[in-house]
Amino acid sequence: MPNVYKKGSRLSLDDGATATNPSGLLTPPRTPSPTPDTAVKIDQQATKKIDLGVLKCRLDLQDGRCGCLTKQGKPCKQYTPKKNRTKVDSLIEPMVALTQSSMELEDRLRKLAELVHCRYHPYESQIEDRVAKWTSIFPTGDVKPSIPLEKRITIDLRRDYAHCNNRDCIGKTLEQEDCRSKLAGQKMQNYTKTIDEIIQSVACFDDTKVEYLLKVLAYNGLCDDHQYQSSEHIELWTSRLADIRSTYQTETKQLANSSCTLDGSDVSSTTSQPETVENPMLKNSTEHDLEKRVDSTPIDLALPPPDRYWLEAFDESTFKIIKRRDSPQDPKSSYTEIKANAVRPLKEKLGDLKKGFIYLYTVKGNERFVKIGYTTRNPATRHEEWKLSCNREPKSLYESSIVPNARRIEALCHAELDYCRTRVYCTGCSIQHIEWFEMTPDDAISVIQKWSKWMESNPYAETSPESGVKWALKSEEMKKLDDIDTFMEDLAFRFDK
Repeated sequence: MPNVYKKGSRLSLDDGATATNPSGLLTPPRTPSPTPDTAVKIDQQATKKIDLGVLKCRLDLQDGRCGCLTKQGKPCKQYTPKKNRTKVDSLIEPMVALTQSSMELEDRLRKLAELVHCRYHPYESQIEDRVAKWTSIFPTGDVKPSIPLEKRITIDLRRDYAHCNNRDCIGKTLEQEDCRSKLAGQKMQNYTKTIDEIIQSVACFDDTKVEYLLKVLAYNGLCDDHQYQSSEHIELWTSRLADIRSTYQTETKQLANSSCTLDGSDVSSTTSQPETVENPMLKNSTEHDLEKRVDSTPIDLALPPPDRYWLEAFDESTFKIIKRRDSPQDPKSSYTEIKANAVRPLKEKLGDLKKGFIYLYTVKGNERFVKIGYTTRNPATRHEEWKLSCNREPKSLYESSIVPNARRIEALCHAELDYCRTRVYCTGCSIQHIEWFEMTPDDAISVIQKWSKWMESNPYAETSPESGVKWALKSEEMKKLDDIDTFMEDLAFRFDK
């Protein structure tokens, strides 16, 4: 197979990496030792407080918007939740005196990110990226901050994970474009679990295990068509991990030699200088040795091949809940949403006029939640797609017969049950699902059947061409909705049986 990573070309796996410099790390020029006068100035700059207004501007929080980078690399323009905006200033104000050396800085920046991010950007990786970006704007402080080894590795390896965070393969096409093949949900979960194991192995200097796990990582990050590119990724990761550990060891030595920790306590009598480990994989390997090792079978014959390191199994863990409905568990709190959906004209281009099926299912480990959806195909086919992308096995609870305007029925069911809606982050497909509801299957089935029967009573009618709307709610139904309480009671009496 051809090597699509052309010699001397820039690699897009890492924004700072090139084919001639895989780690992407630049060697800074040697800084001359400061004179006493310049040392005072540097110390003043390192600990100088930041004005509150200036700090908000540097944090890009002056306009009350989310600001998290979108998939297009632009700041999100969604507004921060209104209830959170008043808390931002009180959270930022104590930070003006902090530096990168302050032990509490990371925790406060994390709370700030969780506060300002909109509902579309609540994910852990997005929070961590924002915290890392914000940290760099603060003065360095008295002591250069020491980032834990585990965190450095997490940030670095997640650069490639960010690329496949939409389930995209991390490989390249022959045209040097990103592969758009979607990875299965279990591969996505295996990828993140493998990163966790690599972090532990690097921290424990278990380089034989690291070498093997990088093969596991490459297998799970690449589609079947691009498995042959695994060696390029492994070499790049190996080089970056070596640089990270070398830099960390150097900084740890410097910190130990300074005889002080970040909190100012003396460590000269208790801290020994770390020993530099000359490892054949991460320190002294030649390019030839790396290629030879990458193409070899696993070093430990007791270990399975990389594609079988993780057992095939459906995810049965409890949901990662992003948010539950803020309003009280009152069905009437959804009435406004029901009316808005019912009066909206049916649009052919959105698929509102298509017949289909309404289905209900749950998954093992989360039986108190149910998912309501619709499809114009066989529900079993749709369930198989969910199974592959989310790595959870759907347990069917209900499938309707074919119904008219299936998409609108689904919308009305979701509207009525909005008071018990739950947003769930899926580690398989890396998106948030908003169609899960915390309720009993019987109650959910009752809602589905009620709106299905209402739709079968033909509440919408085709209108005259001059109106510009083909299908609209009949005038008599529109009048009933003026008194939404009576409308819902009548609906339950007529159809909820």
